[in-house]
Formats: sequence, C-alpha cells, structure tokens
Amino acid sequence: MKKLVASLLAAIGMSSMPQAAEKIENVDINKIRYTMPTVAADQIEYGVPTKESFQGAPQFHEDEWAQLEFFPGSRLPEIQKLLKEYKLFEKANRTKNGWLKIYSRQITREQITPITISPMVISNETSSQLLPAPILVTASKPLGQVKDGFSLLLGTNAYLYGQVNSKGISVLGAYLAGADDMMLSRAFATLNKKHGLILVDWRQQFILISVAENGEFNVWQP
Repeated sequence: MKKLVASLLAAIGMSSMPQAAEKIENVDINKIRYTMPTVAADQIEYGVPTKESFQGAPQFHEDEWAQLEFFPGSRLPEIQKLLKEYKLFEKANRTKNGWLKIYSRQITREQITPITISPMVISNETSSQLLPAPILVTASKPLGQVKDGFSLLLGTNAYLYGQVNSKGISVLGAYLAGADDMMLSRAFATLNKKHGLILVDWRQQFILISVAENGEFNVWQP
C-alpha cells in the first residue's frame, strides 16, 4: 500500500516525504460549514496513473465530479424532481459562511448513450481531443485516476469527461477551469441535436433542455 501511494504521489508531482508535525487544535463541529451545497455520491474506483496516462489528463477536486453533467432527455422528469428537492434543501441549509449540511446526490448511473456511441464518437462530433481519464484530488492529496474513465479537451481549460462500462457511457460530465463557457454551450448544442442529451448545472440549479432554431436555449429552473 505504501508503494502504491508513493507511486501515485510521484506521478502527480507531490512529495511523499513526511512533514513536520503540526499543532493540533480542537474545532467545534457545530461551527463547521460546507463550502458547497451538493456533491455526487458516486462510488468511484481509482488507479495509479502511468507516465503515458498522466500526460494531458485533467486534474480537479473530487467535489467537482458531475457538478455539470449530461443525461438522456428521457430522464428529464427524474432530474427535475431531484432539482426541486435539492433547491429546498439548499435554501434551508444556507448560511452566511457556507452550508449546514450537504446534499449528496444519489443517482442511478444508467447508460447515457447507446453502446455504439463511444468517447471517440463524442470526440469526433464535438471536434475535441480524446485524452486519458481525469485525475481527482482533495485539498491535501491525490486520489488517483478514474478507472474506466476518459476526457475530451474542448479548448483551453474546458473538458468533457466521464466513464464507460459494458453498456456504453455511464457518466458524461463537464469541467470548466475558468474557460469560456461558449465552448460547453456549443458541445451541448451538438450532443442535444444528435443524441437528445440534456445538461444539468447542479450548483446553479438549472437544466438546458434544448436549443431552438434561432440558437436560444430552452432552460428549466425549479
């Protein structure tokens, strides 16, 4: 186990050397606030990145996983119901300095596209570059490279990413690290037209349902 952790730390450029002991302070747990209102409750498996799989792989905090994500249009009523529940929860737990509780999204991961629609197909359709699986981290350490994952570079600091299983793509999310959100808008327009996918922004609480002929988005909010 120590060798595995050391390999992962080295691959991501973090030292595994022991640090000097820090002073331990007691914190009143009742004063702790969450910094975001919701996270996905996915059980993600990780692997140790190799030299090849590390190159070009996006790295982001585990809490960013599936905060922006695509679903088949057939699941729209289900996602609307969850957003309504989440909105009430978020409002009830919001404070000046964060959230009292966090809404952990329990979502069944069914296939998003038919098995014939692979990450390479999505790459071709969105004119994006296929990259290795994303690497997730916490504030203090790397977690690993997402098993059975993939990433697609839409443009500078703009990515699609996800996981595949025997039935096709099971997760398809988006991550924008300060990037122009028009890159994601164009990708959504393409995937919506070709596959009927909708796009959910959980933190901002809205769904992009479709795109009209004049380019306007059909947006739903709880």
